[in-house]
Amino acid sequence: MGKEDEMKILVFGASGGTGRELVTQALEQGHVVTAFLRDPVKMNDIQHANLSLVSGDVLDPVAVANAVQGQEAVLITIGAGPKRTTIREEGTRNVVNAMQDTGVKRLVCMSSLGVGDSRSNLPFFTKYVVVGIFLRHAFADHENQEIVVMNSTLDWTLVRPPHLKDGPHTGTYQHGFPVTTSYKEIEGWVSRGDVADFMLKQLTDDTYVHDTPGVSY
Repeated sequence: MGKEDEMKILVFGASGGTGRELVTQALEQGHVVTAFLRDPVKMNDIQHANLSLVSGDVLDPVAVANAVQGQEAVLITIGAGPKRTTIREEGTRNVVNAMQDTGVKRLVCMSSLGVGDSRSNLPFFTKYVVVGIFLRHAFADHENQEIVVMNSTLDWTLVRPPHLKDGPHTGTYQHGFPVTTSYKEIEGWVSRGDVADFMLKQLTDDTYVHDTPGVSY
């Protein structure tokens, strides 16, 4: 990547598994990174001249707006596990509002395979038991998060990975497969490293602007 591709980017959910991968890989690529997180101590192990840590709550619109100001792109990997919550929806709404108010256009947001029209990608057990029962609150939050993003005026991409596992980025994965693709044609998991790799590539690629690409093996 040349210097013309280097950007000032802001990462929400930076202390999570995928968020940390985003920060690490972005720094390796020469980007100037701001990591937004509740507790900056969680990222004290990552030291870099191009890294700034901002302490704040994504549910605080003022803190979010201050962090968005002056950025060139924003990446969201907000997570909350399977519990009943609206943090993805509400936090993303704060980010979207701040971006629209400040003129920052490029947003890459991590959702999940199985949300929206990609529900047909899931096998029966996952669709009706895992998602339908155990993860129903998380997926409801993701559904509403996606609606917030899609209704925005931003240049957005919603990235939909299946089950996430710790692992490096290999750079070898499928993406943008049709919603008619079955689990027999894709793996039911992907490494956080490869999701981060794909999300960062969207910063310089308009292929999936206003689209919801799945990413898996």
